[in-house]
Amino acid sequence: MSPEGSDRRPLLRRTVSAIATGLVAGVCVVFVIRAVFGPAVVVVGAAVGLVATLAGALVSWGVFARRSARSDPRRSPGGIRLRARLHPVAWPAPVLGSVVAVLAWAGVAHSSGSGWVQAVGALLAAVLVIGLLAPIIPARSAGLTCTASPSDGQAGRPVPVTMEASGPIRIRPRQPVGPVARAAGPFRGPRTVEVEFVPARRGVIGEVAVEVASCAPFGLLWWGREIRVPLPRPLHVAPRLGQPGPLPSLPESSIGDAPLRFPSGAGEPRGVRPYRPGDTRRSIHWPATSHVGALMVREKERQTDDPVVVDLTLPPDPVAAEAESERVMAALAQILVRGRPVVLGTVEADGHVVRVVRDQIDLGRRLARAVGSPSAGSPSAGSPGPPPTVDAVRRRGPT
Repeated sequence: MSPEGSDRRPLLRRTVSAIATGLVAGVCVVFVIRAVFGPAVVVVGAAVGLVATLAGALVSWGVFARRSARSDPRRSPGGIRLRARLHPVAWPAPVLGSVVAVLAWAGVAHSSGSGWVQAVGALLAAVLVIGLLAPIIPARSAGLTCTASPSDGQAGRPVPVTMEASGPIRIRPRQPVGPVARAAGPFRGPRTVEVEFVPARRGVIGEVAVEVASCAPFGLLWWGREIRVPLPRPLHVAPRLGQPGPLPSLPESSIGDAPLRFPSGAGEPRGVRPYRPGDTRRSIHWPATSHVGALMVREKERQTDDPVVVDLTLPPDPVAAEAESERVMAALAQILVRGRPVVLGTVEADGHVVRVVRDQIDLGRRLARAVGSPSAGSPSAGSPGPPPTVDAVRRRGPT
């Protein structure tokens, strides 16, 4: 649906609601004036009814505007529209079933004429009304806080989040989606529940949207509302591992001296030397350290590696950017597994960032924070898209 159509639909619904509310208010006022003062004041009743119609339309228009402001999708995580006000969940079956049951019992009581049948019918109606309306109280007072959440996840895989509920409620994840969880336990007091969210795409998630609902005390009708729950720490969702694309390398004549050098564990041992900042713990020579009394490390014939330098620019289209990040994730993960250092440049919300990638977790976080560039082109629909955009890949042999 186009943005214009999505903007027209709330406006049309708001207009129809205001007109219907105004007409109902005007008709009710006319009937009340006619019943109290008689048909002689029909002109006055019509005038008052017209005023009531306009007043009801204006009130309905303002109420709908406030509801739309509270449920603005721009204020919701993931751009979804949250229903912050209390509402019945899947109400047609319970409500219509209760009405049919009460009407059927009323017919039986009317035909039999027995007092005990009428008393049972009144009791049944009271139980149904309580079952339909009583869950409003626990649903409105239900509270939910997040006590623990991981820092890293991957798109398409469940991420467990620990939450604390104020009562026995049902929790349905809305953004990201996930299976329904129930906070079971006694009627009063907080209880801990684990909720699983399944992010569909990469990104950094600072809050989640859930629907909290209750059907106490009879389990007849669910009443719920949708709330946003902040996470204690940002959740970095890494992209899926796609098909790795080729990484083109620059010719040796255009490389020159590499500006970034990293310690390497490869090569033949040449001797031992004192420890210097940047040496790995794996290279420490413990017998020489115990003999000298200071940290000594093994010195190799090949002491430095030139990193693989990748400058990634994601397209502005979300689908194309997701596919591009998946290919980059798979390609660079293979390089990191082989022990090759990687320097990745990405465009983030704060600007262009070029930094060393330590491991696959750090790679997932970098790609989660990466945003699309408006100047980058997106691949055509139906095509697999080009390989990862690489501005520079520097490779050198042993020195």
